Amino acid sequence: MKILFITHGEYLDDARIASGNSVRAYFIARGLAEHGIEVVHTYPEALGAPANPAPRPGIRVCVYQDREALAELIRAQAPDALILGYWELIETLPDWLDMPIVLDVVAPRILEAMYQEQLDLSDEVRRTLACYRRADRFLVGNQRQASFLIGWLILAGFDCRAAAPVDVLPISVETAPPVPVGIERQTPRVRLRLVSGGVSWPWRQTERWFERLALALQRHGTGREELALFSGGYLYAPAPAEPTGQPDAIPAPTALVKRFGLLPYGEMQRYLRDECHIGVELADENPERRHSQSFRAMEFLRNGLPLICNGYTELAEQIRAYDAGWVVDRIEDLDAVIEAIIARPDSIAVKSANALRLVEQRFQYAETIAPLLAFLRAPRKATSGPPLVALAPVQPLPDRDANPESTAPPSAMDDTPVAPPARQPAAESLIESLPPRNWPRPMRLLMAVSQRLGRWRRTNAVILVSRSDIRPANHGAAVKIDRTAWGLSYAVKCVYLLSEDRSIYHEVRNGVFRERQFPLWLRYLGPNQARVLETLITAGIPASDAFLYAPVGDWSFIVRTLYLALKSGARTYQAEFPAYGRATVWARDLLGGRALLVEHNVEYQRLAEQTPDLPDHGLQLLKTVELAWCNRSDAVITVSETDRQRLLNAGVDPERLHVVPHGVDLEQFARAEPLDLHTLYRIPRERAILVYHGIYLYPPNLEAMEVMAAEILPRLERLGVSATVLAIGAFPPERTLHPHLIFTGPVDSVAPYLKGADLAVVPLQQGGGTRMKILDYFAAELAVVSTPKGAEGIPIDPAIHVRIADDHEQFAQAIAELLAAPETRRDMGAAAREFVAPMDWRSIATRYLELV
Repeated sequence: MKILFITHGEYLDDARIASGNSVRAYFIARGLAEHGIEVVHTYPEALGAPANPAPRPGIRVCVYQDREALAELIRAQAPDALILGYWELIETLPDWLDMPIVLDVVAPRILEAMYQEQLDLSDEVRRTLACYRRADRFLVGNQRQASFLIGWLILAGFDCRAAAPVDVLPISVETAPPVPVGIERQTPRVRLRLVSGGVSWPWRQTERWFERLALALQRHGTGREELALFSGGYLYAPAPAEPTGQPDAIPAPTALVKRFGLLPYGEMQRYLRDECHIGVELADENPERRHSQSFRAMEFLRNGLPLICNGYTELAEQIRAYDAGWVVDRIEDLDAVIEAIIARPDSIAVKSANALRLVEQRFQYAETIAPLLAFLRAPRKATSGPPLVALAPVQPLPDRDANPESTAPPSAMDDTPVAPPARQPAAESLIESLPPRNWPRPMRLLMAVSQRLGRWRRTNAVILVSRSDIRPANHGAAVKIDRTAWGLSYAVKCVYLLSEDRSIYHEVRNGVFRERQFPLWLRYLGPNQARVLETLITAGIPASDAFLYAPVGDWSFIVRTLYLALKSGARTYQAEFPAYGRATVWARDLLGGRALLVEHNVEYQRLAEQTPDLPDHGLQLLKTVELAWCNRSDAVITVSETDRQRLLNAGVDPERLHVVPHGVDLEQFARAEPLDLHTLYRIPRERAILVYHGIYLYPPNLEAMEVMAAEILPRLERLGVSATVLAIGAFPPERTLHPHLIFTGPVDSVAPYLKGADLAVVPLQQGGGTRMKILDYFAAELAVVSTPKGAEGIPIDPAIHVRIADDHEQFAQAIAELLAAPETRRDMGAAAREFVAPMDWRSIATRYLELV
C-alpha cells in the first residue's frame, strides 16, 4: 500500500530548525512505514530542497512546484490514499481525485483564526468548511479537538449520527536516548534550569506567567536557577513574520532569564536532554489553548523533563495521572510550586521518570498510529450531504442579489418594530432595516468595497459604544462600563470609548483614560439630538430613559464608530445597552469584525416594571429594539443566568447568549483603609453603622431607602438595636427620610466607607440585572442582609454569604442577630471575599475577549 503524505513542512532534519508540521509528519510516516505502508512525504518546493530523498526504509521525500506539478505527482505515484498535514493544501488538489483523503487538523484552525486580526473570520469559516467537504477522514490531537470538530463537520454536510469520521491521533514521539535525569543533569553554573518558548503566536499569551515564574525563582532560589526561553517567528512565514503576538516579555528580573533563538532540531534535543531539568507550558486561558496539544510539551516530556502546565489543558489530566510534573490552576499558585521544587530537588528525578513512562504508554508513535492504520486497511470515500452552513452562514450579509427589486417587509430578524397607533411617529421612521434589502446596485457595490476596506490595518483594539455619564463612575452602570474599559485596556492594544458626546471620545491604554477630540467636521454630523429624544418620547419611550435609545434615531453614532474603526484598525465593537447595538452592528457589517452587545438588564422588562403608565406601543417598541439588536449581534452578554433565561424565553438565539458576571475592583479594596465613620458623621460610638450605596435618581435605590426609613429602622428600634444608615451616592433626596438615615452624597471611593461600616443592607424591592453593590460589599468583607430581589442574579449560598429576608420583620431581625454576633459577621465577610476573589475586572474583561 502506498500513501502520499502532503504537508507544509520539510522532512524532519536534525540539522535544520523544524516546524510542528514536520515533526507531526515525521512520526506519522515512521509509524506507517514500520507497519509496511510505503510513504511518500511531499511538500512545496519553496520551503527548501530535501536533504535526503530516502531517509528511512519505506519513506521517500520529494517536492512539488505548483498545483499542476502536484497533480502530475499524484498521477505518477498513484497512491491508495492521501494524507494532508495542513488544511489549506486541500485547495491545491485536482478536482478529478477519486482516492480517500485524510485531513490532519491537529491545530484547531477556526479557533486560531479568531486571534489573527488580518483575517476575516467569516471568510475563514466558509473556506475551512469547503476544505472539510473534500476530505473523507479527519485526524485530531486530543478528545477536545474531536468534540469541537464534530459540529463543524455537521455544518459541512457530514452525517455524524452513527459515528463521526474523526480519529484521535495525539502528537506522538519516541523517548530520547537514556541519560541521567532530574537533578543529576545540573551543570556547574546552573542548579536548576526551566525551559520554554517557541513561536509567539497571538493566541498564546505567556508574559504574565513567565514574569511570575522568574520572580518565584528569584524569591526562593539560591542564585543558580535559570529560565531559558526560545523564541522566533514562524519558520515559513514571509517577512514580516506571520505571528502577531509579541515576543515573551519579562519586565523583571532579567538576570536569571536567558534568551535563545530557535535551534536546529537535533541541537534542541541535545540541549533539552543534557542541560535542562523542567519544561514549562503556561499561558493565559482561552478557547484555543483549551483545545490545543503542544508540540513543545511533547518534546519536553520525551527528553524526560517533567512539565509545569496549566490545569485547563487536556494534557494536565495525564500529567496528574502519571505524576509527570506540576499542574497549575491559577497564576498565584506558581510561587508555591517553585518553592516546593527548590525545597525538594529529588522530586524532579521521580517526575522525570514518570514523564518518560507517560510518553511510552500514551504518546509512543508506533502505538498511537493504530486508528489511522485501521482506516487505511480499508480506505473509503465519505458520503456527505449538502452543507448546512449555506442555510445559516456565520456572519452573513443580507442576500440583496436574489431579488433586488423586492419590496417585501423585513423578516423577524430585522430591527423594524411593529408600528404603533397612527397618532404616534411610525416605528420605521426610528429604526431602519440594516442594510435595506432593496438598496440599489451602487449602494451594494459600496457595501462590498467597504468590506474590503475593513480588512486593512486590523488590530485587536476594541471600540466601546455607550452612554456618556460614566465618568465619574457614580452609579452601577457607569462603574460597570468604566471598569470593563479599564480591564479590557490591559488585554488589547487600546479601548476607544464613545458616547452621545459628539466632541470627544476616550482612549484607554493600560488602565489610563485620556480624552481625545473628534475632528471638527465630525462633531457637526448627525441629526438634532433634542429632536431625536422628543421623537423617542412621543413614540412611547419613558422620558427618563430616552437617552439610552438615542442611537436608534441618531446616525452619528454609526459615523463616529466607523471613523474610530478605520483610524485605529479596531474590528471588535462592544455596545453597552441594546440601542447602541445599531452602531456596532453597522460597523461590523460594513468593515467586518465582531459585534458584542452587553445587557445590563433586560431593559424592556425593567422599564415595564418601573413605569406603571408605560403605553403598550412603547413597551412593544422597547422590546422590538432590544431583541432585534440582540439577534443581530455576534454575542450577547448578560450579567446573570436569570437575565439570560429571560432573553432566551423572549426569542433571542441561544447560541448568542453568554453569561459574564459583573466584576469588582479588588485592588482598590485591598489598598483602602477604613474610615472612622463615627467621627466623620458625628455618630455616637454605641450606634452600629449600616451602609448602602447607589444613585438615588434611580427609583429602586430611593425606594429601598424609603423602606429602610419607614419600615426597617423603626423595627430595629423596637428590638432595642441602635443603628444609623449611611446612604452613599449621588442625587440624594432633598427631604429627610429618618433621623438615623444619612445621605452622604457622592464620594471619591466607596471602599473606605464600606470598610468602616459594621454591616451592609440591600432592602431593594425592584430592579434588574445584578446588584454590583453586593460584590462591593463582599470585596470589603462586609456581612450583608438583603431582600431576595437585592441578591438576584448572584449565585450565592444564603447560608454562607448573605442573609436573605423575605419581609420587613425578617430583615430587621437578621440585622439585629448579625450585629449581636461579630464572629458570625467576620466569617460571612471572609466567605464573601473568597466568593469575589476570581471576579477582578481584568479577569472579567478577558472573558469578553474569549467571545471574539
